[in-house]
Amino acid sequence: MKETAEEWLRPLQLHSETKDRKKNKTEREKKFQEPDLALEALLPSREETDTLVAIYLDQFEQIHRILHVPTFRKEYARFWEPGHVRQAAFTVVVLAILSVTSCLRDNRPSRFEKMVSSHHSCAVRWIAACDDWQKRQSEKHRRLVHFQIACLVYLAKRINMVKKKRFWKGAGALVQDAVLVGLHREPTLQVGGASDRISPFHQEMRRRLWATVVTFDLQASFDQGLPSVLASLHYDVDPPRNLDDDDFDEDSAHLPPSKPASEYTFASYQHLSRRSLRLRLELGALLTRPRDEVDYDQVIRYTNEINQEIDSLPSWDIPPDVTTADIHKTPLLAYTLLHIQLRQYIIPLHQRFLRLRKTNSKYQYSEIIYYNAARDMVLLNDKLVEQGIRTLNFLREDCLTLAINLCNVTMLQPRGSTNMIMINSRHTLQLLEKCLAMKEDRILRCGNHEPWAYSIMCAAVGLLEAHLDVRTSEAAKAAAAERFISLHVKMVSGQDGGSSGHHNNNSSGGGVNNQAALGPPPSSQQQQQQQQQQQQGDGAPGVPSSTPMSTASYLPPPAVPSDVFIRSKSVTPFPSASQGSAAQVSTGSVEVPGTPWWLPNPSDPSITPQMQPANPDFSFEMLGLDLNQLWGDQWDQWDI
Repeated sequence: MKETAEEWLRPLQLHSETKDRKKNKTEREKKFQEPDLALEALLPSREETDTLVAIYLDQFEQIHRILHVPTFRKEYARFWEPGHVRQAAFTVVVLAILSVTSCLRDNRPSRFEKMVSSHHSCAVRWIAACDDWQKRQSEKHRRLVHFQIACLVYLAKRINMVKKKRFWKGAGALVQDAVLVGLHREPTLQVGGASDRISPFHQEMRRRLWATVVTFDLQASFDQGLPSVLASLHYDVDPPRNLDDDDFDEDSAHLPPSKPASEYTFASYQHLSRRSLRLRLELGALLTRPRDEVDYDQVIRYTNEINQEIDSLPSWDIPPDVTTADIHKTPLLAYTLLHIQLRQYIIPLHQRFLRLRKTNSKYQYSEIIYYNAARDMVLLNDKLVEQGIRTLNFLREDCLTLAINLCNVTMLQPRGSTNMIMINSRHTLQLLEKCLAMKEDRILRCGNHEPWAYSIMCAAVGLLEAHLDVRTSEAAKAAAAERFISLHVKMVSGQDGGSSGHHNNNSSGGGVNNQAALGPPPSSQQQQQQQQQQQQGDGAPGVPSSTPMSTASYLPPPAVPSDVFIRSKSVTPFPSASQGSAAQVSTGSVEVPGTPWWLPNPSDPSITPQMQPANPDFSFEMLGLDLNQLWGDQWDQWDI
């Protein structure tokens, strides 16, 4: 038997004897150092790259720790040196960073390609190139940079809404890949001398990458209502230390002790987020159970635990005498995400008990805690936007979900009620306006390849206005449709091939007013001032002055044929309640709106005025639902 086995296995034995592992390692290292000219051809100019990289390092690296910033800066400086051989892996890192922040630059895109901005299209191309490079890499020989690229590419896909339905699957795959290389185990506890082979620098980077993929998986599971991969996984890795990147580097023999939680660092979010990890895992498992298995006592207990975790979070204040290295610290970003990732669980916990309030008064607590959680999350996001920080607005879908939740809980209140929610109903409308402002800002930067989300938000505002008697039902429907179409007009105005007259007014040659688009979206006070100016006749021609707009300025309307007379009044096809009754019009106390631009000019003697026949099949309920007539086959190209 032994002789037979040796005879049959001799070819395999000869192959193993001739295998030169040292030579193969040398060849792999040589190939890793080689550049990729195809990837380098995708890089934009040095100035644009520096801007986008700075946005990423100043904002995203304060919540998701993927890179060691000083190490990256050194390599990035060498990357642009003349004659320097650029490693393909680092080129992919730079492209992934650019795809994360492409739509977050200060000025809005100068043009649109159909309903998608040019910056978003660039990000999609960069993501595809990074994905292709990843697929060509060996699954056996992995380095730290490969996991950094995987995290950056996943982050870029979330920011740009690429393959949205695969976020949960992609986050789970990141966790599985991390487990395969032992990122879930504490490096200092590795047996067989493995801990001695892992430097202190790589030990801390392993902890940070594990914390990053955990955050990705938990959020994707919550967003899609699916169980987390972490629920059945044992891990013993320590939380990342509360250290700034300048406190250690690749040559450090030992890591310094963690700073107190009251001292803010770039790692504060990950360090404190670990405290509530057990609770968030339990909540995720609870919310994926059948509803019959969750009783109200459990809901109350978990709500109290959430509030205790929120109360234990520190509030950081950067002193006025900060050093130059700390000038870009933004504690509000980490503070906001730490609060939101806990408060978000309150809404699904209490949602099913809202309608039971009419039959049992004990569920009134659910209404109040539900409303307060949604309101606080909107205000936290709005504070970031006021400072020009759009990170969470692009990373999460809070604008859509919170607008629907606020509308939901307020619509359940009877008219004329004096409870807290109805007393604050006017404030609720302002919160919905803030959500719409953030959503419009994102659409005008990325594009509107998901038009149903914005149309739902407009409908939620209209429903609430009708419920609160702010507008009549017909006027609310008209205002919602008008707002949706006005945003569409702005995007059409920014497309290539638009009116050349409008492009001449823009120094960049695009269809967007870049000067007015600089800076963060306007606050609610600025929006009200703009609305008042529009009602006084200062609005741009061709844009409905009665429509509450939330962006910094109006975009030029599309080109109109010269034989159509354009009036400076409202072009709203439906009269609003503010236009007065027929008796007021007949007495001249109310100014009659001008003729819409799509109708013939009655003052033209060559045109015989005719009354437009009413369409008996018209229904307001169908208005805006057939989006293909507005958007064509645009979203058919997006495999979401």
